[in-house]
Amino acid sequence: MENKKFIIITTIPLSLYFFKGQIQVLKKSFEVNLVSSPGSMLDESCKAEDVNGFPISMKREISLFHDIFSLFSLIKLFFKIKPDVVHGSTPKAGLLSMIAAWFCNVNTRIYYIHGLRYQGTKGLKRRILVTMERLSCFFSTDVYAVSFGVKDVLEQDRITNKKINIIGNGSVNGINIDYFSVDNKEVVDLRKPLGLTTDNFVFGFVGRLVKDKGINELVTAFLQINKNHPECRLLLVGGFEKGDPIDKNIENEIKTNNKILNVGFQKDVRPYYNLMDIFVFPSYREGFGVALMEAAAMNVPSVSSNIIGCNEIISNGYNGVLVNPKSKDELFTVMKMFILDENKRNEMAKVCRDYVIKKYEQNNLWDKTLESYTLIS
Repeated sequence: MENKKFIIITTIPLSLYFFKGQIQVLKKSFEVNLVSSPGSMLDESCKAEDVNGFPISMKREISLFHDIFSLFSLIKLFFKIKPDVVHGSTPKAGLLSMIAAWFCNVNTRIYYIHGLRYQGTKGLKRRILVTMERLSCFFSTDVYAVSFGVKDVLEQDRITNKKINIIGNGSVNGINIDYFSVDNKEVVDLRKPLGLTTDNFVFGFVGRLVKDKGINELVTAFLQINKNHPECRLLLVGGFEKGDPIDKNIENEIKTNNKILNVGFQKDVRPYYNLMDIFVFPSYREGFGVALMEAAAMNVPSVSSNIIGCNEIISNGYNGVLVNPKSKDELFTVMKMFILDENKRNEMAKVCRDYVIKKYEQNNLWDKTLESYTLIS
């Protein structure tokens, strides 16, 4: 008996990273195919996982003409390959794939919600994004959420009446505890190349350098701290994006201040976590804070916004500290506390790795994912 055909679809190929390794587990019971916008990262993912890929151009932002073209392209593809399961992730790919799969009578249509884009928006844009979520859930047969926080908001906002599933304790792909480990010999020491010494106290951030990630507040708090603690450094791992730009003055500060180290997007973030004393993640909204999980696995305590997803990874006062989003004053106070309280910092560093391993170990999550998808298909 042939394995059922299983399509994983994301808007951009970078998001396929969320399924790295998991695809091999799914291949035990399914014939897995990948669909995303064209690009080298789609080709690389297909080659690495040894699966077929199908490039279909999709826009992240609302683009009516292009979205209709993408929808018809998906319908044509689904009619051709006749999938048994369509797994839609990310807002645009989720919506288009659920509609296309419904139109093509695909038996199992999984809408996996990584986050809620309508949070933090207002007016017409919010209404459009809420409608998109409702339609994605409506055309799906099964709804999954990345975290308990996302599930709660979906229920509170009455996005769907369908059961919302959580696999394990949440997260898309769990944490690879061997890969994200300070004992991994692949983790190189970048302290000298970046001009850092043992006297430097390093605050770090990994993610897109955009307004929604709290970069304005982070840089402002750091500059205030740096006045009295010139030994401190801010290490930023990520690139700027035009869609949600930070303040021009903050961007200029990042580019010109020699106490702020901006290394851009990096495929391997482990060497940078290894330089950090404290990971700072002042995001306004998240579905699940993957970077917080990665930092904890590398023995780095965190300062994080007290928002859904993040407050499931960070237990306040145990493996990190939670602050209110958009609060520069709270961020400054807690960042300063970590500089001054070495004992507290060391206590948290000792427990943060074990905490995420118990909740999000990757192989355990993969097994539960395969079991869940096999049951519904």
